[in-house]
Amino acid sequence: MKFIHIADVHLGLTPDAGRPWSERRKQDIWDSLAEVFQVAEINHVDVILIAGDLFHRQPLLRELKEFNYLCGKLTHTKVALIAGNHDYMHPKSNYRSFSFAENVMFLNQEKLMSVELPEYQACIYGLSYWHREIKENLYDVARPRDTGKINILLAHGGDAKHIPMSESALRESGFDYIACGHIHKGGQILKNRVVMAGALEPTDCADTGPHGYWMGEVTKRGCQVSFFPIQKCEYVLHRIGVTEDMTAQEIEEKLKEDLKNKEPYQLYRVMLEGTSAPGMQIEEEKLAKFTDVVSVESNLLPAYDFSQLKREYRGTLLEKYILRMEALPQSAVTREALYYGVDAIYQAMEQR
Repeated sequence: MKFIHIADVHLGLTPDAGRPWSERRKQDIWDSLAEVFQVAEINHVDVILIAGDLFHRQPLLRELKEFNYLCGKLTHTKVALIAGNHDYMHPKSNYRSFSFAENVMFLNQEKLMSVELPEYQACIYGLSYWHREIKENLYDVARPRDTGKINILLAHGGDAKHIPMSESALRESGFDYIACGHIHKGGQILKNRVVMAGALEPTDCADTGPHGYWMGEVTKRGCQVSFFPIQKCEYVLHRIGVTEDMTAQEIEEKLKEDLKNKEPYQLYRVMLEGTSAPGMQIEEEKLAKFTDVVSVESNLLPAYDFSQLKREYRGTLLEKYILRMEALPQSAVTREALYYGVDAIYQAMEQR
C-alpha cells in the first residue's frame, strides 16, 4: 500500500506576521498542501496520512471546505487524519458537524479507534485530541487487533504535555508503520517503521532546516519510506565569523554578499560569532531589516588583552575584577562573565 505521511500543516497560520513576506508564507502553507495532494494523484498513492494539527487553531468553516475540496478532487487516494493539540475537538469546533468527502477518514474519537481498508487488507488506528493537553502515554499501550493485516497508527505527541512516547513501546507495538506528528523537526525514530513527519512548512524561524513530506510503501513484509522536501521556504541559521580587526561596515558588506548567494526560498537567522574590537557598535536592528533576514543575534565577545589591562589599570576595580574571575574554576560561563564584566567596567571608566 502506497502512502504519503504529513503532519503539522498549520493551515490558517501567518508566519512572521508583519514582515514583508508574511502573507506569502501564509499562502505557501496552503500551496504546499495542494502540492502534496497533486503528488498523491500523479503517483496513484493509496492513502494520505495526516498526523494532527492540520489547522493552526479551530478550523473555520470556509477552511474546512477548501481542504475538503482538495480531498474530493482525488480520484484514487483516501485521506486519513486526526485532530492534534492545536485543532483539537473543542465543544464548538466545526470539525464536529462537518461532512467530509467520501474518501476522507477522520478518526475523531477521544479513545483509540480504527478504520478498515479492505481492498488493501489494512487498518488505520488513531485518536483525536479533545483537549489541548494529554499527558497520558496513550500510544504505549496501543495494539492492533489483527496482526495479519497491514496496521498503521496515526500518533500526535512526543513531549511531556502531549502524549509522551516511548521508543521501546512503539518498537514492540506490532504496528507496521507509525505516522507521527507534533514535533516540527522531522526524522525517522525507528528506520522505515516510526517516523516523525515534521512540519510540512516551517511555521516560524525556529523551524530551521528542510521541511516536506514522506512517501513510502508498506506491506506485511516491511516498509520503505523516503523524505521529499518542499522548498517554498527554509529558515537557515546563518553564522558570520567576526574577528577583532573587522569593522561594522565590513560585517554589513559580508552579510549583503552572503544574501546574494543564498537560495531564493531561504530566509536567514543571522548569528554573529567570534570577537570584536572593544567598543565597536554593531547595529543589529539595521542588519535585521535587510531583505530575507528574519533576525540577527550577536554572540560576539570583546577582544580584550587582560594582561595589558591589569598592567594599565593596576589597583582599580577593573584589575580586581579580572583577578577575581581568573581565580574561579574556568568554564564557558566564567569566560563569558569575564568578557562581559570587563567590557561593562571598561566602557564605564572610558566615559568618565
